[in-house]
Amino acid sequence: MQWEVEALEPAELRRMVLTAVAPYIDRDVLARQIAREDEQRRALAAYLDGWDAAGGGAPT
Repeated sequence: MQWEVEALEPAELRRMVLTAVAPYIDRDVLARQIAREDEQRRALAAYLDGWDAAGGGAPT
């Protein structure tokens, strides 16, 4: 069977991919990685807030 991927609706392609990979995802590892990324985003946002407060904003 051959498919032209670009002919699929994006929602259908997403569903197919997620269905295909779901059995291989370690949900505990994924949850820890998402938590780590959230913490990194918060740390970066805090750093940038401090940078802006110190007058280090982007040049205009």
